Amino acid sequence: MLNSCPVNFIKIDENQLRIQSFFVTLVSISIILTGVIDLAALLVYDYFARIFLSQKFSPFAQIALFIIRIFKIKQRLVDSAPKNFASKIGLIFSIAIFSSFILGSQEAVFSFAVILAVSAGLESFLNFCVGCKFYAILKYFKIF
Repeated sequence: MLNSCPVNFIKIDENQLRIQSFFVTLVSISIILTGVIDLAALLVYDYFARIFLSQKFSPFAQIALFIIRIFKIKQRLVDSAPKNFASKIGLIFSIAIFSSFILGSQEAVFSFAVILAVSAGLESFLNFCVGCKFYAILKYFKIF
């Protein structure tokens, strides 16, 4: 059914994205363990900066680029469309976490943070992009 991912022919570095996902995983787990709203605000800001501004305004992107430079990690270019879609889903979950804090729903904070931590962890550690899979399905059925 879905042998290949729909493309937009704009390439991005998958290694950088996986390092960024590692930090999303760490922050999401930290939110679960500490319940600190500032961490949720950091996630919202980082996703917003990467999607709507520039990676130079994203703390996670800057840290990832630093790690890549220090360890001389080679680029692994992949199509950006599914990854951009996945980032937008990450932003939605980050906003949901932050909003749940404001509304006082710790159960919702926990639920959204677990989903984000697992999804980002799968990307970071196993190179399995959950959002990319949804993107491919939506494209296949011409929903998106």
